[in-house]
Order: sequence, then C-alpha cells, then structure tokens
Amino acid sequence: MSYRATTGPVEKPYLTAALVLALGIVSVIVAVSLADYEKRAILVVSLVLVAIVLATYFTSYRTLSRLSLVLLGLGIPFNLDINLFYRAYVGVTSVDIGVSLLCAIALYMLFFYEHIMKRTEVLFRYNGTLFWAPILYMMAGFLSFYNASSSELVVLELVRLAMLFVIFFIIMNFRDRQEITTFVFVLSIGVVLQALIAYYQYKTGRSVGLGAFGERGLVTTQNIEVMASRATGTIGHPNILAYYFEMLVPLMFAMFLAEKGGWLRFWYLLALMCGLGGLITTLSRGGWLTVPVSLTLVFIAAYRPRFTRRKMHGFLALALACGVLFFCLVYPTVEKRLNFTDFGSAKSRAPLNWAALSVIEQFPVTGVGLNNLARVFRTYDTTGGSSLLAGGAHVVHNMFLCVWAETGTIGIAAFLWMFFAAFGVALKYLFRAPNPERAILIGAAAGLLAQMIHGLFDPGFRILMSTSMLFYSLVGLIGAVAVHYRDAGEKTAP
Repeated sequence: MSYRATTGPVEKPYLTAALVLALGIVSVIVAVSLADYEKRAILVVSLVLVAIVLATYFTSYRTLSRLSLVLLGLGIPFNLDINLFYRAYVGVTSVDIGVSLLCAIALYMLFFYEHIMKRTEVLFRYNGTLFWAPILYMMAGFLSFYNASSSELVVLELVRLAMLFVIFFIIMNFRDRQEITTFVFVLSIGVVLQALIAYYQYKTGRSVGLGAFGERGLVTTQNIEVMASRATGTIGHPNILAYYFEMLVPLMFAMFLAEKGGWLRFWYLLALMCGLGGLITTLSRGGWLTVPVSLTLVFIAAYRPRFTRRKMHGFLALALACGVLFFCLVYPTVEKRLNFTDFGSAKSRAPLNWAALSVIEQFPVTGVGLNNLARVFRTYDTTGGSSLLAGGAHVVHNMFLCVWAETGTIGIAAFLWMFFAAFGVALKYLFRAPNPERAILIGAAAGLLAQMIHGLFDPGFRILMSTSMLFYSLVGLIGAVAVHYRDAGEKTAP
C-alpha cells in the first residue's frame, strides 16, 4: 500500500523557506530550554547549532537528510525540547516540541522535495498491519472522552500520540538500507553515551550538568547496605533509563551477531557491554529481569541455523565465558539489590493491580479517559489499594492495566495490537530478509518484548516522551525493513 502525491511541482525556494522556519523554531526551543542553565552549557549547544546551520547551508539534499536522521536518533535520549501548556501531573503533562520531532518533520519535507524533483510515483510507503495499530489506539483515545474527568488531559496525550505517529511513520519510510542501518548506528551511539553518563552518576553520586537535555536529580536508595545513587542518564529517572537500555540492548546484541567482522562488530560489542553496564547502574530489578529473556531470544533466532556447525562451538564457548565474567562482576550489586528491603515497593504492586481492576470493572468499554487514571484513581478505587501510594495523584505500576483502565477494553486491544503487530511482521520477514535487516527485526522485536515484560511491573514507556519515541522508533524500524523487503520482492517478481 502507498500514498501518492496529488500536488503539482514545488519551487526550491519553498523548501528553503520551510527549512529556515524549522531552524527558527529550533532556536526558540533552545533559547527557552537553556534559559536557566550554566553559560558553558549554553555555549556548547550554541556552537553545535551554529555548526548545524553552516552544514545545512553548504551541504546537499542527501547530506541534509542524513543530518536530520542523525539528530532524530540522538534527540531521543538527549531530548532538547520545549514544554507547552505544562501542568503538574503524573502522566502526560505538556505538549513536548523537541528536536527529534522537528527533524522528523524536516525529513517529511525533504522526502516530499525529492519526490517532486525526481517525479517518483510513490511518495510514502507503509506496512498496513503496523500502520493501523497506532491509529486504532488513537481512536480508542477519542472514545475515552466519554467518561473522562478532564478532557484537557485526554487532548494532551492525543497530541503526543499524533507526534509519535509522525516519528514512527517517517522511520518506516527511510529511503534505503543505508538510512536504516545509519539510524541503528546512531541509536548505538546514544547507548554508549548514556552508559558513560550513567556510570559517572552511579560512581560519584553527582550529576553531569546536562539538565538542558533532560538530566534530573539522582535517585538514592538505602536498600543495598549503603546509600547508593541510581543512575538517571539524561532520561530523568532510573526506572525509565532502564526502559531505554532494555529496549536497545537486544538490538545491539543482534547487530553484533550479524556483523561479520571489522570495527562495526567491535563497536556493537562495545555498545552491548555499555548497555548492560548502564542497565546495572539503574538498580532496576524489572529491567534486569528482561535481559535473560530478550538476549536468549535474539541468540536463538540469530544462530538457530548454525548450532550444528563445528566452528560455532568455539564462538559459543567464548560467548558463555564473557557472560559468566560479566555476571561475576555485577553479581554483588544484583544480589544486594534483590535481597535487601525495598520498603514495600514490591508488595504494593498486587494491591494496586486489584485497585486498577476495580476501576476497569466500572468502566469496561471506554475507560476513565486517556491520561486520566492518576486524577481519578482514588475516587473510583473500591478496594482501598490506591491508598498505599503516598502523596497526590499516582497510577498503577502495570502498563497494561493502566491502559485498560484509561481506554477500556477497546483501548487495551488496540494497544496490544501494536506489540503483536510488530512481532508478527518481524516474524514474517525474519528468516527471509538478509543481514543486517534480519538482526534489526529480531533486535527491535526483542526490545519491544523486554518493554512488554517490564510493563507488567511498572507504568512503562508511556510515562515519558523520550522512551515513547524509542518505542515507536523500534516499531518504525520493523516497518522499514518489512517495506523495503516487500518492495524488493515486488521489483524482482516475474
């Protein structure tokens, strides 16, 4: 399936004007975002932006599209944005206009410009199974207006879902194999940088000074014998940083296995080790739980045809030895975190789940309203379980029960479809697509599965724009591989 352009030719000055407008919007975002930060941070970011503007002026269409692609990927963990209509709330709190979104829009304009100049027949391509899943979830959000206590909160999340769809759709429309692999490489750079920041935070107990990019105060815990700092990276919270690592570690592992040698294989091995180390520094038990499942799945899918080959035995022994060594290094921290008191955090999960189910029972069809559960949780809870949450508004620590309570049975069905649609499409092309596309399929699918597992114990990726962009990006990567492989098959078909 495809969208076809219906408009006539567009002159090049219109593209230039659009790019100038985009740079102007970025400048406003940067000015507002950096207003309260140190001069050195403002200076560094300003120099980077000047370099980007100069590169934009002197480079070609191809280079400009690659630059937008790189900033789209780096903008996920380093989310330089401006928050419009902000309100204090647990959930979607504002309309976040960030660099990643603007780069996605810039790519739309560049792709449209290329379509007009080259007069290609197809403008945008998509995989129907993946395309309709987020659309139906947004439609369920519109239905949730029916019982919503606050329509404004529903609108805030619907706007965010629309923005995420823009990012997902443009990634699915990457023009060639090189753009897909470049984006994956950019994601690996983000993993390494976030791991280095996380390690510094964990060892020193101090922040790096990247508040403009999302870094917040560190979270401390006393449940491993001594006061320990849980790393937050520039994501803002250790549990959410764990979402970031757990979704990308399987992809790094898959790319390492797919590369035949050279510096790229070493790089993805480095990214894998950094991602695992970064995940340890978050002290997130839910994040740790996902790793054995996701990495085992990647390994089996990547090496299933090779298990009987004799030359694989040495590689398997080496991989096992590396795994044992890594486990020995991190075991003391893991053992203390799992065995010492968590101040009732784990015990509160079950009562909160029952409380959410009591809300679902009262609003089974359309829910209490998208993004509204924290506002009405205690009001509609008939079990008293929500009283375990200290302070004001809070949500249940289960992503699926939260979605079900907010959007009803229609919404949770559409939400689950996004996961299973991605799994289905990945499985369809997994053993037909060549490497590294096969690695991207299994790595992205395993990352989504990791988030699905962690979502049984935490609010999940929905809680923050950065992790939401990453989730939709992984789905978009699966779609991009599927579309390219499908189109290649159509071209070679008799």
